[in-house]
Parts: sequence; structure tokens; C-alpha cells
Amino acid sequence: MRKEDIKPIIVLQEIDQEISRINRRLGILAKEREELERKLESLEKELQTLLKEKEELEGKERVLKERIEEEEELLNRVEEKMYMVRKDIEYKTLLKEKSKHEDNVLKLSYELDEIREKIERLKEEIKDRVPKIEKDMKETKEELEDLIEEEKIAKNKLQELLKERKLREQEVDISLLKFYEEARQRFGENVIVSIEGGVCSGCGMKIPDVLFAKILKEDSIERCPNCGRYIYYRL
Repeated sequence: MRKEDIKPIIVLQEIDQEISRINRRLGILAKEREELERKLESLEKELQTLLKEKEELEGKERVLKERIEEEEELLNRVEEKMYMVRKDIEYKTLLKEKSKHEDNVLKLSYELDEIREKIERLKEEIKDRVPKIEKDMKETKEELEDLIEEEKIAKNKLQELLKERKLREQEVDISLLKFYEEARQRFGENVIVSIEGGVCSGCGMKIPDVLFAKILKEDSIERCPNCGRYIYYRL
């Protein structure tokens, strides 16, 4: 078979190879997009965790300050009553109540100091970490946008190739097209391959000298004795 006779199949194969290449690239892009989306989600979560923790600590700080103020107010009232009582038993009762409020103020003040220390440490962490997180988020979003744009271009190119393939199929002899489709199931995307350095580029077997000479002389396409692919010599 002359090379010219099978040229439509070679063109079809080149289209199929490009389709396969784009599909492989789309598969890689999909995985990279998932990784970037997970990274972005993780960064956003880390940022929100830091800010939420600060908000919660500041909320606890406000509650403790309010409770201390309440206890101090109660303490003041008890002290005022102590100046007014006449009986020892009433005085002793108020003294116990005063001691209780003083203990509460002391305990709450200790807790407040701990919370304020945590807030200060967290503020330092936020000051150091948040700019880095925001920088990483910005870069990740840019990478994601570029990747999505590449995906879009690849998908558009894929649709164009599929349309072109359908048109090219019509140029191929039905029996030859049937052979090609069946051979693709066996050989993958390399059904018709060139001879490179005297060997079949499909399986790597050295082409017998007589067969190689025939291909060169007649500019024909033959079958590889080893793998069965169509082989031709490309200058």
C-alpha cells in the first residue's frame, strides 16, 4: 500500500494523538486544580481559625471584666452595709459575704490576666502569620485562575479537534477506518508509525533489510513483522 493511499488515516491518527495528549493534560490539570483548591481551603481555614480564636478570647475578656465589675459592685454594697449593722452576728455574716466577693474578684482577675496574656500572644502570632497566609492565598488564587484558563483553552481545543475528527473520518475508506479503529484497541494511539534508525518506532524491532528496501523503493506502507503496525519511512 502506498503512503499516499493511507495518508487520511495518518492525519486521523495525528488528530487522535493530539486528542489523547489534551485529555492527559486535562487529567493533570484537574488534579492540580484539586490540590490548589485544597491548599486555598486550608489557608482560609487557618486564617479564620486565628481570627475566630482572637474573637473568642476577646469575648471571654469582656465577660470576665463584666463579672469582675459585678463582684466589685456587690463587694461595695456589702462594705456599705457593714458600716450600718449593729449586731455581731449580722457583721460576721456580711464579713463572710465580703470575703466571698473578694475571692471571686481575685479568681476572676487571675483568669482575666491569663486571657489577656493569651490575647497578646495570639496578636503576635496573627501579626506574623496573617500577612504570610494572605500572600499565599493571593498567589494560590492567581495560580488557580491561570490553571482554569488553561483548562478552558484545552477544552475548547478538544471540541475543535473532535469536530475535525468527525469530518476527517468521512475522507477515510470504510474498511480502512474499521481496521484503524480495531487496531487502536490493540496498539493505542500509535497504529501507523515511522521507521526510525531502521527500527519500528512502535515496538522497537529492527526492520528486515529486504522489507526496509521495499519501503524505500516503493515509498510504501507495510506491516511490521513483529507488532503488526503499519510502518513507513519518513524522510
